[in-house]
Amino acid sequence: MKSRLRIAACLLVALGTVRASLDDVDVFVGTSNSRWMMFPGATLPFGLVKYSPDNQGNVWNGGYEYTVQSISGFSHLHAYGLSGLSLMPVTGPMEYNPGLFRVYPGQPDGPFGIMWTSGYRSRFRRETEKGGPGYYSVQLMDWRTKVEVTATLHCGMMRIGFPETDEAHLVLDFAFPTEELCEIRGVTARQAGPSEIEGTVRQHNQYAGDFTVYFVLRSSEPFVTIDSWQRGDFTGNSANYGTDWQTPVDYKRGVHGLEGKGRCGVSLNFHGDPAKPVLIETGVSLSSLDGARRNLAAELEPARWDFDGVVRAAREAWNREIGVIDVTGGTPDERRMFATCLYRSFSAKSMLQDVDGQYRDFTGNPAKAAPGVNIFSSDSMWGCEWTLFPLWTLASPRTASAWDRFLVANAQKWGWIPQSPVMGGYPSVMVAQHEQSLLVSSYQKGIRDFDFEAAYRAIRHDLTTPASAMPGGGIAGDRNLVSYLAKGYVPEDEGPTSNTFEYAYDDWAAGQLARALGHDEDAREFLRRSRSWRNNIDPTTGFAARRRADGSWVRPTDLFHFGTVGGWNGPGFVEGNAWLYTWFVPQDLPGLAAMVGVDEFNRRLEAGFTGNRVDLTNEENLQAPFIFNYTGKPWLTQKYTRDALGRYWEPSPLSGWTGEEDEGQMSALYVLWAMGLFEMDGGCSVHPGYDLSAPIFDRIVIHLDPKYYPGGTFTILSHGQGPGIRYIRSARLNGRPYDRAWISHADVVAGGVLEFELGTEPNPNWGKPPPALSQNP
Repeated sequence: MKSRLRIAACLLVALGTVRASLDDVDVFVGTSNSRWMMFPGATLPFGLVKYSPDNQGNVWNGGYEYTVQSISGFSHLHAYGLSGLSLMPVTGPMEYNPGLFRVYPGQPDGPFGIMWTSGYRSRFRRETEKGGPGYYSVQLMDWRTKVEVTATLHCGMMRIGFPETDEAHLVLDFAFPTEELCEIRGVTARQAGPSEIEGTVRQHNQYAGDFTVYFVLRSSEPFVTIDSWQRGDFTGNSANYGTDWQTPVDYKRGVHGLEGKGRCGVSLNFHGDPAKPVLIETGVSLSSLDGARRNLAAELEPARWDFDGVVRAAREAWNREIGVIDVTGGTPDERRMFATCLYRSFSAKSMLQDVDGQYRDFTGNPAKAAPGVNIFSSDSMWGCEWTLFPLWTLASPRTASAWDRFLVANAQKWGWIPQSPVMGGYPSVMVAQHEQSLLVSSYQKGIRDFDFEAAYRAIRHDLTTPASAMPGGGIAGDRNLVSYLAKGYVPEDEGPTSNTFEYAYDDWAAGQLARALGHDEDAREFLRRSRSWRNNIDPTTGFAARRRADGSWVRPTDLFHFGTVGGWNGPGFVEGNAWLYTWFVPQDLPGLAAMVGVDEFNRRLEAGFTGNRVDLTNEENLQAPFIFNYTGKPWLTQKYTRDALGRYWEPSPLSGWTGEEDEGQMSALYVLWAMGLFEMDGGCSVHPGYDLSAPIFDRIVIHLDPKYYPGGTFTILSHGQGPGIRYIRSARLNGRPYDRAWISHADVVAGGVLEFELGTEPNPNWGKPPPALSQNP
């Protein structure tokens, strides 16, 4: 079989079909109006250091904005709620007096050449900017300086090509603008050698709480001198970053360190020599200075200042991740989007522990990770059951396993599974407990190198215990659990109606694991609870509706009023509306359809697509196209997934992902849909499987991890691809006719070939529906 596939691959190449590769990753896609976590700079998969240029003020979607053609610094951390340590090469006289420019980053849209508006920011020409996995470079036009950066897991490396000058500087501004406004509560910086400085930046923001960035910075050239400055204290106002140039500055020349807070920094001063680039190595830790030194010693000292060697190592690491899935065919844009989305599925979240396992927990206390356990930091995992989790468990089960062990370790230490583990903790972001879906799905798919009995105990605890405030800040558990259990729904007097639907799905997923592990009584109870969604479907309309604690309905129903009153925890629908949440019953689609009749159900759903009511740019409605697989019209799944792939994703810096990409969620969805795969149930059923649609590539090869899956490779072939061709006419699995609109996970990981014959017209006789999930044994 493998030899035949290799021959087929050669034939495809000979016919002019092109394969996607690491070079198709475009790190600039979607960097206009992107989140802090979607950066063009250098990182490794789940790397702590995400070394990237910044050019905005303290704004939502802060960090790098593609349409701003200037740069204010290169900072080391770009994860949700985490930031720190910005470096900016500058040439010319350094000025520290009020009204002069060198000690603040300047306005993104400010005029250049006027000293008090441009700051140490520099313009650049777009043609000088380059980037890819593990590498970024740019020519700073105003300072006549080339800057290149690369990264390891915990370290950054910068190569600076200064012009000939006695006034070359590296500015460390410790209060540079980020997405989440940080209070800089304390800074220390100390010269530790002729070409070394070490320091700490103690800071606070609303999601990460209190944390300290420890760093050790070494230069290939000795510092000529070091200067420092201190501005007025932090005000808590983002305008502080754009208008405080008039604030008096305390500054010192020729110092050996700094103690400060708020707006402060140091300048490392050099002689510039174009024949001798200055190399900067930075070890970063969130644990200790010793940790930063150990990270530097382990990851960069062996490179012996070989910048290009570090870049090669980074590309090799990404090749191992990206190379898990080969795609051949499609358009250049489709291959570029696919590779970029696969990259983004592993680039935004972070590992916190040092090389020796040391870290600080979310209460600020020192701790050490158990052997084999990584400590992760992440935005909310809301919606990941349809995006990252199916991708990880299929293409990178070792990633899924690493996250499983982290979630279980946190539950064992703190009593709860973290839903949004910023700094490994429990900040109050989003709703429900969909992170448990990864644990359930992993077990069901045979990824079992974690304590799954402990995982089940933790899941059961979290879904039966009222929410609790955590010692390090934030809340663990479901805020509306008490009323949900008492009434069978979340009254609008107490929280979002949409939580009824979210909680019911979590109950179903927990019940599936309970059944698989033999906890039959628990399974029956969770299955009973999973039907609670019915209590928020208005029987007079068949749509989701808000309901008061006394049982009365809120009427008239506004199906399209978006969002909640009072943020994520107020009445209404979290980042959605009644129409969207009506379809949020992935565990019982036949039951939902029966409430209004299958024909009317399909009519309403299709009207949602033709009337632009469906939201495929955010997590709460991503299952919508695949619902047709369950209601007898799989050709509509094929139609609307193809429409969505062309409409909501575009390999352009100005668009990329329509809506909010978060931390790889929308990227993972593209990867799955482009392969023609989805998991309605989040992979949590006792016998998990993938919903099918028409792939966009001629050939897709998934290289299965032999530690977890025995099949070698699973190949998806699509015959007849071309413009306007989107429908599955017929299919074969390992050479035999295949008439189901789903495929079991067991069949996929056993290896083999799934083939589709595609056409311009649908085949209404192809595509038997998946099993009714609510009745899965």
